[in-house]
Amino acid sequence: MDSTFPTRAIILNRRDWREADRLVSVYTPDYGRLSLVARGARKAGSKLAAHLEPISLSRLLVVKGKGFDYVGAALSEEIFLGIKQDLNKLYFAGEALRNFSILVQEGEADLNLFSWLEKWLLSLEAAGEKGSLDKDEGRFRLALFLWRLFKLLGHEPRLDVCTACKAAIKPGNNYFDCNRGGLLCPDCYSSNLKISAPDSMVPISDNCIKLLRLASGNTWQNLKFSPKILKEWENLNFQIISWLY
Repeated sequence: MDSTFPTRAIILNRRDWREADRLVSVYTPDYGRLSLVARGARKAGSKLAAHLEPISLSRLLVVKGKGFDYVGAALSEEIFLGIKQDLNKLYFAGEALRNFSILVQEGEADLNLFSWLEKWLLSLEAAGEKGSLDKDEGRFRLALFLWRLFKLLGHEPRLDVCTACKAAIKPGNNYFDCNRGGLLCPDCYSSNLKISAPDSMVPISDNCIKLLRLASGNTWQNLKFSPKILKEWENLNFQIISWLY
């Protein structure tokens, strides 16, 4: 890696650092997640501060340092104003970036990860009538974001066959095993209670399985769901994150 390099970066979060600086976490298409020092970003009149706001896409010039690398220059490319002007959108964008920071390790460069994050933020910004986002739609979009993220990180859940016996999944009394990363049929669930951690297995309804199969495809914009199924999906995502990390 050169001592100085340009990159596009989605600003994930930032925090105060030392007396006048900020430590900024970003995700880049070529270098993955980076922690960068923005020198003087807390000072009044800083030229960097406005271009390093969380939930923004900026072009950065990164300078290699002995300890931390730092931001030599920054220019905003997309500030996602439509997200920042709507409290619901802002909340769900913040939750997406928070979970992204938990799930994605530093230096894990993946163009598909960057593209999905950028695409999702642009889609969230454009969502809703007259720019306002319905809360349930926001919950659905966040659940979808996490589900696709699992796949991109190599944790794509198996939804077609039982992960233990490999038999096709049939309707009724199935479970999702976070440890195995997929569905368990009722018979294998009973058997695995003796050899697997019980808290890794979550009951899952037939309708939720159908929703997840559709969400794994490319037709998610037209998916229909009930509040009950959405809650079940959210709980499953939470369990997967808790088990993996």
